[in-house]
Amino acid sequence: MVKKIVTLGPATRTEEMLKKMKDRGVDFVRVNMSHSSLEDLEYFISLAKKVGLQFIIDTQGSQIRSGDLAEKSFLLEENEEVKIHATPIRGDRNNISLNPGEIVSQLEEGDILRLDFNGLILQVVDTTTLDRGYIIARVISSGMLGRNKGVVVDSWNGRTYDIPALTPTDYQSIAIGLREGIGHIAASFMRSGAFVDEVRRATNNSMKIISKLECLDGMNNLNEIIEKSEYLLIDRGDLSKELPVEKLPFIQKIIIERARKKGKEVFVATNLLETMVHNRRPTRAEVQDVVNTIVDGAAGLALASETAIGEYPIECINMLNRFIGQVQENVNVKELRANGNLLVSQLEVKDFILKSFSFSNLVQPHGGKLVYRIIPLPAPEYLEKLPKINLNQNQLMDVEQIALGTFSPLEGFLGREDLESVLNTTRLKSGVIWPIPIVLDVSHKDAEPLKVGSEVALTDSGGQPFAILHLAEKYDFDKKELAEKLYGTLDEKHPGVKIAISLQPVFLAGKIDFFKRFDRESKKYELSPRQTRQIFRERGWSTVVGFHTRNVIHRGHEFIQLRALEQEACDGLLVHPVVGAKKPGDFHTKYIMQSYQKMMDSFYPKNKVILAAFNTYSRYAGPREAIFTALCRKNFGCSHFVVGRDHTGVGKFYDPHASQKIFDSFPDIGIKIVKLQAIYSKTRNTYIASPEEAMGDEIIDISGTQARTMLVRSEFPPAWYMRPEIAEDIIQAVKNGEEVFVK
Repeated sequence: MVKKIVTLGPATRTEEMLKKMKDRGVDFVRVNMSHSSLEDLEYFISLAKKVGLQFIIDTQGSQIRSGDLAEKSFLLEENEEVKIHATPIRGDRNNISLNPGEIVSQLEEGDILRLDFNGLILQVVDTTTLDRGYIIARVISSGMLGRNKGVVVDSWNGRTYDIPALTPTDYQSIAIGLREGIGHIAASFMRSGAFVDEVRRATNNSMKIISKLECLDGMNNLNEIIEKSEYLLIDRGDLSKELPVEKLPFIQKIIIERARKKGKEVFVATNLLETMVHNRRPTRAEVQDVVNTIVDGAAGLALASETAIGEYPIECINMLNRFIGQVQENVNVKELRANGNLLVSQLEVKDFILKSFSFSNLVQPHGGKLVYRIIPLPAPEYLEKLPKINLNQNQLMDVEQIALGTFSPLEGFLGREDLESVLNTTRLKSGVIWPIPIVLDVSHKDAEPLKVGSEVALTDSGGQPFAILHLAEKYDFDKKELAEKLYGTLDEKHPGVKIAISLQPVFLAGKIDFFKRFDRESKKYELSPRQTRQIFRERGWSTVVGFHTRNVIHRGHEFIQLRALEQEACDGLLVHPVVGAKKPGDFHTKYIMQSYQKMMDSFYPKNKVILAAFNTYSRYAGPREAIFTALCRKNFGCSHFVVGRDHTGVGKFYDPHASQKIFDSFPDIGIKIVKLQAIYSKTRNTYIASPEEAMGDEIIDISGTQARTMLVRSEFPPAWYMRPEIAEDIIQAVKNGEEVFVK
């Protein structure tokens, strides 16, 4: 018989209600301690014992939640800044707290916080204020914030957080349960076998443990949690915050099958009959879901809000009984599952639960897989023994972007065969399009003691290790050949040629493992490919147009961005300024990002734009670099990419349209190139997207150099060229003596 767990609350707090439940075959009752008091717990235990229903202690567990609020809920808008306090406060639009408070000190700049189910996403942008009791986050996706709502942290490196298995309230609840002789405990957010051990210790091994599976850590350690628990409970609501919702039906089947093989029973909870909170009948989709869950082999079903606060709690139980009866009358589930589940077997072969990128309606990463070469910080004594290579800033940036998957399918620095293939065919030896050599050059002196097959620590100029190179190859290469094939010239006036000729003589190749980001001003604005893809999914986007820039925004850029968004009918726009090393005369990163934040505040369409910094540097490779910039944005999840006139141009070395034309030779690139220009027609007082459209109009233009000269003189460029609000901020910074431009 399929067991039934019912959650008690305001809608079911009378003896009469519990008697009706018992008459209808309810096996267990509980209260949700994330929304109940210890007084509630004692009251409902007393009531259950009086009626003769088994009670389950429910824990709050190791979940991060939003704190108390002055209002029931409120809307946080894009680009607003919020202080996140480490101690409990009554929050408002500018100040909130998290529980447990110790999580605040563990957050890092760049971390993403996803709150509840309604799309609110924050990014941590400043942790230097922690000594004042708070850190600062920026809203990157607007949404409603409510009190006591679940929070999921999405870090750049997937690190785990030091959160105890049980809260102080949980220990008090357990003490009450032990005193009252309660025999079962539903332990929330079981992240590992060690968490189950702690629950068993806290309960004096006198309660049967129902481990609740509702987070990614739990999925990573699923087998040991199954082994150490008496029962499992799949909480599909919280689990859907950390795993794609479309994977949950399959994950449910896998968990039930794994548990069956170990002789353990599984309960399934969340959204079984959600419609019946306010309606007498479920939807057909809910009927299908519950029946299929029973056929999957679930040993029990748990009702939550349906019976705690719903208008039809008894009707919900009656409905479950109808579903259970229908299955039991017509299907022998035990016999059906006796020989396993063929579908689950197929999924297990694919490591379906933890597979990073199964099907997504976002564009697939370049090469079909998003590379992820992040590892936990190795032991200091291990790193100390490794030979070391000091990297410059550009090399460090390449290492980090390889590890984050920005350069997928690359997992490390190119070997000779791949390098030759890239230079000769603009493809890797596998045939995958790749236009730019990503190489690690060192001196003969540094290379000589390194042995192929060994591991090498990659450090910054100060000797601080950041990554490990698994050395697969070291080789010399003709730098002039590299320069000529990559840039199409040996003219040393070409900045790329100058860099290529100055490379050190030996290239090291091999996969890398990365474990520590280096500090920089832009880190708080950056998002990894995994993070942008998660944000796009949270927003329900499938098509995203990417925009590459190195400058403060002007009206031509704005025109191209919004024209591409509309013309291609994309769901959203990723504005992705490059913030790496700059040449003299360029805008400093701070002012580029400030200009775009102003756009986010006042001018961009709401909920259509994501702003993130891209920490890389110019390769000065003209058309080849245009391909490179497009492929990187493909890995960030962009289905479309804007390539304007003279995109990634280098002086007069390349035809102004070369960066657009080169894509005609690569129809298999896997991202749609949007070729647009921004031509200002004085005749029409508007921007036009192509010379053909502007035929016969009076055209006027201002170069970027002219505009910068005007700004330095505290002169406003024409409003058709740059919004006055943007120009005003820059002029004010110049007047304040700030270094707006790179010297």
